[in-house]
Amino acid sequence: MKLSAYPASALSAAAPGPVHDLRDLTVDELKLDVFYRPVVAEARARFALFRLLDQNYQDWASHLNSLLSPLPLDDHAAALGLDRLLLNYLHGAYALRLHFETSFQQRFRTDSSEQKKYKMLVDQLGQTSWPFAFFLDFRGHLQHRGLAIGHFKRTVTPTSVVVELTWSGADLQKFIKDWPRSKLTASRGTLEIVPLVREFHARLMDNYAHIILKTFFADLVPAADFYKKLAAEVRHAHPALSMVFRDGVSKAADPKLVFVPNDLFAELGLAPVAK
Repeated sequence: MKLSAYPASALSAAAPGPVHDLRDLTVDELKLDVFYRPVVAEARARFALFRLLDQNYQDWASHLNSLLSPLPLDDHAAALGLDRLLLNYLHGAYALRLHFETSFQQRFRTDSSEQKKYKMLVDQLGQTSWPFAFFLDFRGHLQHRGLAIGHFKRTVTPTSVVVELTWSGADLQKFIKDWPRSKLTASRGTLEIVPLVREFHARLMDNYAHIILKTFFADLVPAADFYKKLAAEVRHAHPALSMVFRDGVSKAADPKLVFVPNDLFAELGLAPVAK
Protein backbone atom coordinates (compact mmCIF):
# COMPACT_ATOMS: atom_id res chain seq x y z
CA MET A 1 0.00 0.00 0.00
CA LYS A 2 1.35 3.39 -1.02
CA LEU A 3 0.97 6.82 0.50
CA SER A 4 -0.31 8.95 -2.37
CA ALA A 5 -1.68 12.35 -3.32
CA TYR A 6 -4.95 12.81 -5.14
CA PRO A 7 -7.00 15.86 -6.21
CA ALA A 8 -10.02 16.29 -3.96
CA SER A 9 -11.98 17.63 -6.94
CA ALA A 10 -11.69 14.20 -8.58
CA LEU A 11 -13.63 12.47 -5.81
CA SER A 12 -16.96 13.36 -7.43
CA ALA A 13 -15.77 13.19 -11.05
CA ALA A 14 -16.69 10.37 -13.40
CA ALA A 15 -13.06 9.76 -14.35
CA PRO A 16 -10.29 9.34 -11.77
CA GLY A 17 -7.77 12.09 -11.36
CA PRO A 18 -4.00 11.65 -11.45
CA VAL A 19 -2.43 9.82 -8.52
CA HIS A 20 1.00 10.82 -7.23
CA ASP A 21 2.72 8.13 -5.17
CA LEU A 22 5.04 9.33 -2.41
CA ARG A 23 6.24 6.11 -0.80
CA ASP A 24 5.25 2.70 0.53
CA LEU A 25 3.52 2.68 3.89
CA THR A 26 5.64 1.05 6.57
CA VAL A 27 4.61 -2.18 8.26
CA ASP A 28 3.74 -0.27 11.43
CA GLU A 29 1.66 2.24 9.48
CA LEU A 30 -0.24 -0.57 7.77
CA LYS A 31 -0.98 -2.18 11.13
CA LEU A 32 -2.25 1.10 12.54
CA ASP A 33 -4.43 1.68 9.48
CA VAL A 34 -5.99 -1.78 9.88
CA PHE A 35 -6.64 -1.05 13.56
CA TYR A 36 -8.03 2.47 13.11
CA ARG A 37 -10.15 2.00 10.01
CA PRO A 38 -13.12 0.30 11.76
CA VAL A 39 -12.88 2.89 14.56
CA VAL A 40 -13.19 5.68 11.99
CA ALA A 41 -16.05 3.92 10.18
CA GLU A 42 -18.05 3.55 13.40
CA ALA A 43 -17.36 7.15 14.38
CA ARG A 44 -18.56 8.43 11.00
CA ALA A 45 -21.83 6.54 11.43
CA ARG A 46 -22.48 7.52 15.04
CA PHE A 47 -21.31 11.14 14.88
CA ALA A 48 -23.68 11.73 11.97
CA LEU A 49 -26.22 12.26 14.75
CA PHE A 50 -24.37 15.43 15.74
CA ARG A 51 -24.44 16.69 12.16
CA LEU A 52 -28.18 16.02 11.93
CA LEU A 53 -28.72 17.81 15.23
CA ASP A 54 -26.76 20.81 13.97
CA GLN A 55 -28.93 20.92 10.85
CA ASN A 56 -32.04 20.98 13.06
CA TYR A 57 -30.54 23.84 15.05
CA GLN A 58 -29.71 25.79 11.88
CA ASP A 59 -33.31 25.33 10.67
CA TRP A 60 -34.58 26.74 13.97
CA ALA A 61 -32.13 29.67 13.87
CA SER A 62 -32.94 30.42 10.23
CA HIS A 63 -36.68 30.57 10.92
CA LEU A 64 -36.03 32.76 13.94
CA ASN A 65 -33.97 35.15 11.80
CA SER A 66 -36.75 35.30 9.20
CA LEU A 67 -39.04 36.78 11.85
CA LEU A 68 -36.76 39.82 12.11
CA SER A 69 -38.05 41.08 8.76
CA PRO A 70 -40.20 44.23 9.06
CA LEU A 71 -42.69 42.79 6.56
CA PRO A 72 -46.13 41.81 7.90
CA LEU A 73 -46.28 38.20 9.10
CA ASP A 74 -48.88 35.83 10.47
CA ASP A 75 -47.80 35.69 14.10
CA HIS A 76 -49.75 32.49 14.77
CA ALA A 77 -48.04 30.71 11.88
CA ALA A 78 -44.67 32.13 12.97
CA ALA A 79 -45.12 30.82 16.50
CA LEU A 80 -46.29 27.44 15.22
CA GLY A 81 -43.20 27.22 13.03
CA LEU A 82 -40.94 28.01 15.97
CA ASP A 83 -42.67 25.36 18.08
CA ARG A 84 -42.29 22.74 15.35
CA LEU A 85 -38.61 23.45 14.74
CA LEU A 86 -37.69 23.65 18.42
CA LEU A 87 -39.55 20.41 19.12
CA ASN A 88 -37.65 18.76 16.26
CA TYR A 89 -34.40 20.05 17.70
CA LEU A 90 -35.06 19.05 21.30
CA HIS A 91 -36.32 15.58 20.34
CA GLY A 92 -33.21 15.19 18.18
CA ALA A 93 -31.03 16.19 21.13
CA TYR A 94 -32.78 13.64 23.33
CA ALA A 95 -32.43 10.91 20.69
CA LEU A 96 -28.72 11.68 20.36
CA ARG A 97 -28.08 11.38 24.09
CA LEU A 98 -30.23 8.25 24.39
CA HIS A 99 -28.35 6.65 21.51
CA PHE A 100 -24.96 7.15 23.12
CA GLU A 101 -26.10 6.33 26.65
CA THR A 102 -27.70 3.05 25.51
CA SER A 103 -24.71 2.13 23.34
CA PHE A 104 -22.36 3.03 26.19
CA GLN A 105 -24.18 0.73 28.60
CA GLN A 106 -24.04 -2.09 26.06
CA ARG A 107 -20.34 -1.64 25.36
CA PHE A 108 -19.25 -1.20 28.98
CA ARG A 109 -21.88 -3.25 30.82
CA THR A 110 -19.16 -5.04 32.80
CA ASP A 111 -16.92 -2.02 33.33
CA SER A 112 -18.26 -0.01 36.23
CA SER A 113 -15.33 2.42 36.16
CA GLU A 114 -16.14 3.52 32.60
CA GLN A 115 -19.82 3.88 33.48
CA LYS A 116 -18.93 6.07 36.47
CA LYS A 117 -16.57 8.14 34.30
CA TYR A 118 -19.30 8.90 31.76
CA LYS A 119 -21.85 9.80 34.44
CA MET A 120 -19.31 12.00 36.26
CA LEU A 121 -18.46 13.95 33.09
CA VAL A 122 -22.14 14.53 32.20
CA ASP A 123 -22.87 15.60 35.78
CA GLN A 124 -19.94 18.02 35.69
CA LEU A 125 -21.22 19.52 32.43
CA GLY A 126 -24.63 20.06 34.00
CA GLN A 127 -22.99 21.76 36.99
CA THR A 128 -20.97 24.16 34.84
CA SER A 129 -23.71 24.92 32.27
CA TRP A 130 -27.15 25.70 33.67
CA PRO A 131 -28.80 25.64 30.19
CA PHE A 132 -27.44 22.12 29.63
CA ALA A 133 -28.88 20.98 32.96
CA PHE A 134 -32.16 22.77 32.27
CA PHE A 135 -32.78 21.07 28.93
CA LEU A 136 -31.99 17.66 30.38
CA ASP A 137 -34.87 18.36 32.77
CA PHE A 138 -37.10 20.12 30.21
CA ARG A 139 -38.06 16.82 28.59
CA GLY A 140 -40.47 16.33 31.49
CA HIS A 141 -42.32 19.49 30.43
CA LEU A 142 -42.50 18.36 26.79
CA GLN A 143 -43.78 14.92 27.76
CA HIS A 144 -46.35 15.92 30.34
CA ARG A 145 -47.27 19.58 30.09
CA GLY A 146 -46.82 21.64 26.96
CA LEU A 147 -45.03 22.58 23.76
CA ALA A 148 -41.52 23.95 23.37
CA ILE A 149 -42.47 27.64 23.11
CA GLY A 150 -43.92 29.48 26.06
CA HIS A 151 -44.60 33.18 25.43
CA PHE A 152 -44.19 34.60 21.91
CA LYS A 153 -44.47 38.25 20.94
CA ARG A 154 -43.24 40.06 17.84
CA THR A 155 -43.11 43.86 17.87
CA VAL A 156 -42.40 45.92 14.73
CA THR A 157 -41.56 49.62 14.95
CA PRO A 158 -40.27 52.00 12.24
CA THR A 159 -36.72 51.34 13.42
CA SER A 160 -36.68 47.81 14.87
CA VAL A 161 -38.15 44.34 15.03
CA VAL A 162 -38.16 42.65 18.43
CA VAL A 163 -39.04 38.98 18.95
CA GLU A 164 -39.70 37.85 22.52
CA LEU A 165 -39.51 34.14 23.30
CA THR A 166 -39.74 33.36 27.00
CA TRP A 167 -40.85 30.89 29.61
CA SER A 168 -41.98 31.75 33.09
CA GLY A 169 -39.80 29.95 35.59
CA ALA A 170 -42.67 30.05 38.08
CA ASP A 171 -45.10 28.42 35.62
CA LEU A 172 -42.63 25.71 34.64
CA GLN A 173 -41.88 24.88 38.27
CA LYS A 174 -45.54 25.05 39.24
CA PHE A 175 -46.68 22.38 36.80
CA ILE A 176 -43.53 20.20 36.69
CA LYS A 177 -42.11 19.75 40.16
CA ASP A 178 -39.12 17.58 39.32
CA TRP A 179 -36.11 19.53 37.99
CA PRO A 180 -33.31 17.36 39.43
CA ARG A 181 -30.36 18.74 37.46
CA SER A 182 -31.18 22.42 37.03
CA LYS A 183 -32.98 22.87 40.39
CA LEU A 184 -35.40 25.26 38.68
CA THR A 185 -37.39 27.48 41.04
CA ALA A 186 -39.70 30.44 40.60
CA SER A 187 -36.84 32.72 41.58
CA ARG A 188 -35.34 32.19 38.12
CA GLY A 189 -37.99 34.60 36.87
CA THR A 190 -38.38 34.98 33.11
CA LEU A 191 -36.27 32.61 31.02
CA GLU A 192 -35.09 33.79 27.60
CA ILE A 193 -35.48 30.88 25.19
CA VAL A 194 -33.08 31.89 22.41
CA PRO A 195 -29.85 32.26 24.44
CA LEU A 196 -30.70 29.12 26.45
CA VAL A 197 -31.10 27.04 23.28
CA ARG A 198 -27.92 28.57 21.80
CA GLU A 199 -25.89 27.68 24.89
CA PHE A 200 -27.36 24.17 25.09
CA HIS A 201 -26.49 23.51 21.46
CA ALA A 202 -22.93 24.78 21.89
CA ARG A 203 -22.44 22.52 24.92
CA LEU A 204 -23.79 19.48 23.05
CA MET A 205 -21.66 20.05 19.97
CA ASP A 206 -18.48 20.76 21.94
CA ASN A 207 -18.42 19.49 25.53
CA TYR A 208 -20.82 16.56 25.20
CA ALA A 209 -19.22 15.45 21.92
CA HIS A 210 -15.84 15.43 23.66
CA ILE A 211 -17.29 13.39 26.54
CA ILE A 212 -18.25 10.80 23.94
CA LEU A 213 -14.75 10.97 22.47
CA LYS A 214 -13.13 10.45 25.87
CA THR A 215 -15.35 7.59 26.96
CA PHE A 216 -16.87 5.85 23.94
CA PHE A 217 -14.18 6.54 21.31
CA ALA A 218 -10.91 6.60 23.21
CA ASP A 219 -9.02 5.47 20.07
CA LEU A 220 -10.35 8.27 17.88
CA VAL A 221 -7.87 10.94 18.98
CA PRO A 222 -4.78 8.83 18.18
CA ALA A 223 -6.48 7.77 14.93
CA ALA A 224 -6.97 11.42 13.97
CA ASP A 225 -3.35 12.18 14.82
CA PHE A 226 -2.12 9.20 12.78
CA TYR A 227 -3.96 10.16 9.58
CA LYS A 228 -3.34 13.90 10.02
CA LYS A 229 0.43 13.34 10.23
CA LEU A 230 0.41 11.37 6.98
CA ALA A 231 -1.82 14.00 5.35
CA ALA A 232 0.69 16.69 6.33
CA GLU A 233 3.45 14.68 4.64
CA VAL A 234 1.39 14.50 1.46
CA ARG A 235 0.54 18.20 1.50
CA HIS A 236 4.17 19.09 2.06
CA ALA A 237 4.97 17.43 -1.28
CA HIS A 238 1.71 18.38 -3.05
CA PRO A 239 0.07 21.37 -1.29
CA ALA A 240 -3.04 21.38 -3.47
CA LEU A 241 -3.80 17.66 -3.18
CA SER A 242 -5.32 15.33 -0.59
CA MET A 243 -3.99 12.12 0.91
CA VAL A 244 -5.16 8.70 -0.24
CA PHE A 245 -3.74 5.21 0.03
CA ARG A 246 -3.21 3.23 -3.17
CA ASP A 247 -2.97 -0.50 -3.67
CA GLY A 248 0.70 -0.91 -4.50
CA VAL A 249 0.07 -3.66 -7.08
CA SER A 250 -2.61 -1.84 -9.06
CA LYS A 251 -1.82 -0.07 -12.29
CA ALA A 252 -1.58 3.70 -12.25
CA ALA A 253 -4.15 3.87 -15.06
CA ASP A 254 -6.68 2.00 -12.90
CA PRO A 255 -5.73 2.88 -9.33
CA LYS A 256 -7.38 1.06 -6.44
CA LEU A 257 -7.65 3.91 -4.00
CA VAL A 258 -8.48 3.78 -0.31
CA PHE A 259 -9.94 7.07 0.88
CA VAL A 260 -8.86 7.76 4.44
CA PRO A 261 -9.47 10.88 6.59
CA ASN A 262 -7.15 13.83 6.09
CA ASP A 263 -8.58 15.84 9.00
CA LEU A 264 -10.83 13.48 10.91
CA PHE A 265 -12.39 15.91 13.38
CA ALA A 266 -13.21 18.43 10.66
CA GLU A 267 -14.76 15.65 8.57
CA LEU A 268 -16.88 14.58 11.54
CA GLY A 269 -17.95 18.18 12.13
CA LEU A 270 -16.28 18.33 15.54
CA ALA A 271 -13.85 20.72 17.14
CA PRO A 272 -10.37 19.24 17.71
CA VAL A 273 -9.63 17.83 21.14
CA ALA A 274 -7.29 20.07 23.12
CA LYS A 275 -3.96 18.46 23.90
